Amino acid sequence: MSASLTEEEVVDRLRAACVEAGGQTAWAAAHGLSVPYVNDVVRKRRGPAARILEGLGLVREVRYVPRQPETVTLYDRDGLTLIEAEVL
Repeated sequence: MSASLTEEEVVDRLRAACVEAGGQTAWAAAHGLSVPYVNDVVRKRRGPAARILEGLGLVREVRYVPRQPETVTLYDRDGLTLIEAEVL
């Protein structure tokens, strides 16, 4: 299995690809996308959809992972701890 990327890392790859192509306009034209859409993804106004991912040689995979316990603390008015518990 290959390493997964965060959305931030995908956007970083898109930025680098645009620089390599000579700018967002050139990269968008090469991949049949509008410049405003590519710009929105670069500025994180929109998420990268399939056509952007395809242009970067990526695919989206959905993962489900177990939740990590979270500590919850309840306090009284004076700030004294009443109870502390881990919840999922």
